[in-house]
Formats: sequence, structure tokens, C-alpha cells
Amino acid sequence: MPKTESNSAAETDQPQSPQYVQYAPPYAQPFEDDTIDLYELWITLWSKRWLVIGVTAVAAIGSVVYALLQPPVYKAEALLLPPKAKDVQSLNVKGVPGASAAGVFSAFNKNLSSRSLQKKFIEKYDLLDILAPNRTPETRDIEILESFSKMMKIENKGGFSISMESNDPVFAAKLVNDYVGFFDLETVLQLVSDARNSIQEQIVDIEYKIASKRQMAKQRREDQILRFEEATVIARKLEIKDRVDTNTIVQNNQLNISTSNTPLYYRGFKALNAEIVFLNNRKSDDPFIAGLRDLQERLALLRSFKFSIKGMHSVHIDQAAYPPKHRIKPNRRLIVSLGTVVGLFLGIFLVFFVSFIQNQKEAHSA
Repeated sequence: MPKTESNSAAETDQPQSPQYVQYAPPYAQPFEDDTIDLYELWITLWSKRWLVIGVTAVAAIGSVVYALLQPPVYKAEALLLPPKAKDVQSLNVKGVPGASAAGVFSAFNKNLSSRSLQKKFIEKYDLLDILAPNRTPETRDIEILESFSKMMKIENKGGFSISMESNDPVFAAKLVNDYVGFFDLETVLQLVSDARNSIQEQIVDIEYKIASKRQMAKQRREDQILRFEEATVIARKLEIKDRVDTNTIVQNNQLNISTSNTPLYYRGFKALNAEIVFLNNRKSDDPFIAGLRDLQERLALLRSFKFSIKGMHSVHIDQAAYPPKHRIKPNRRLIVSLGTVVGLFLGIFLVFFVSFIQNQKEAHSA
């Protein structure tokens, strides 16, 4: 017993090494590898390769069918330039606005946006059935004009052009050329009408000036007759029959010649009566009206202007529209290529989706 106690005491006296208690983690922390196993992906794709091939083939065939069913679209285009000097020579009249080539081409460009002229063109060429085949009495003109504006495209990028896209290349080319010719003629007619109106306004203004000058000349002649008649009465009372030498009178009275006015009755009633007779018998005052002949010359010139629309153009056609041989739409090669690529990616997506569904079923069944 003593021995046992001693051993216990010895064990108690000896220093004990620290002991560490290991605690189990509250939850499991398994390490998962996030890397993608390309081999497994390849095995998955290879095992279902026929699904990828089938979907890609269906998409390719569908895109081919779609491309073939799309109607071909052709673009007819006319290239335009400002008119030449000879094209607007008839409009080069002084006082007529917009007679330059640039002004005429600007008027042509402005008329292209005129809804009234577009409507006139549609009616002239019977385009209502083409623009609005299913129109009803409620169909508004504005809807038809908007459809026409989308059909006829006007571009001014590096050059002025008018183009149209249609399934019929011959129809598109003819309509573009007719469109250019129609607006060319309408612009010329408008400019000629404006020129005639401008000239007519000048003619009316000059005629008014001439009439006014003649009226005032007549009034001045009548006033002069009255002055002569009054001077005749005075000359008779003073018994001045013949002209009196006014120089002697001025010297005797010491008058200033530069400021004094010699009375008319000094001419004598004989000379005054003769002048009154001539003034009364005058048939026309025109030769005595200052500036009248210049106005009459300008009037005759304006009346002589004649405008002929023959050979007159508001635009120069650099290249007329012609029926194109190659379509611009659809791009069948691009459609088939995109369809095939989309089918390929769709097939790959379906393979992984099917594999995922299968894996989920296996996991739940286990």
C-alpha cells in the first residue's frame, strides 16, 4: 500500500504534457474540383453526336428552304447631277429669280419632297393598286404617300441618286426613270410659270409708270395752257402784242437776271395765243415726257421674251436606271451559313441538356 501511494504521489509530482482535444467539425467540408473535364464533355458529345448532326442538318435544310422561298429583290438606281448651263439658258432673264443651274437643281430637289406632286405621279402612272392593293374607302392618302416614300429612296451621299427596290427589275428601272422625268418636267413647268409671273409683274409695273407719266404730262400741259391764257389776258390789257425785249427792262430796272422771272405776258398776246393753239391741238405728250422712251423700250423687251420648255431640264441624268441583273436580297449564302451555325449550337445545347436531365434522374433513382 505504501508503495502504491508513493507511486501516485510521484505521478502527481511529475509535469504532464499538454493534451489537445480534437473537435469534430460542425459540418462536412468536402473539396470539390471546379475544373471542367474536357474529356468527359467530349465523351458526352460523341455519345450523342447524332443528335448534334441531326439538329444541325435540320437547321441547314430549313435555312436553305427559307432562303429559296424568299423572293429576290432588285435595286434600280439613277445617278443625277445639277443641270448644265445650256439646260437652263432659256431662264436666264434679268430679274427672274432662280435662273442659275444651282437654283434650278435646288428647286428640283425640293419638289421631290412635295406630297402633291407625288400624289400626281401616283395617279398618272396608276400606282394605287401596287401601293395599296387592299385599300378601303377609309384608307387615307397619307398612308399611301408614306408607302410610296419608303419605296422611292432619295440619297445624297457622295452623289445624288434616286433608287427603288422591287421584285421586278424591269419595272423598278422604268419607274425610277419615269419618276426622274416626271419631276424634271414639273420643275421646269414651275420655273417657267414663275418666270412668266415675274415678267408679267414687271410689265404691269412699267405700264403703271407709263400711264402715270402720261397723266401727269397731260395735267402739266393743261396747267401751262391756263397760265398762257391768263398771260394773254394781261398782255391784251397792257397792249403787248409782240414779244418785249426783256434785257432792256432788266437793265432799266436794275434787276438780277439770275433771280428774276420774266412775266409770261411780255411774250405778247400774239405769241401766247399761238402757243395755246398748239398745246390744245397736241395729240400726244409722249415726246415731251422725260424717261418715257426708256420705259417703253424695257416694256417691249419684256413682252418679247418667249419661253420654250423644249430642251430645258432641271437635272442632268448622269446615269439612267437600268434593270439590274444581280439581286441585293436575300443573301442566301449568309442565311444558310447562319442557319447552320445556329443549328450546330442548338444541337450542342440539346446534348448537354439531355445529359443533365439523365444525370438528375439517375441521382434521384439511386
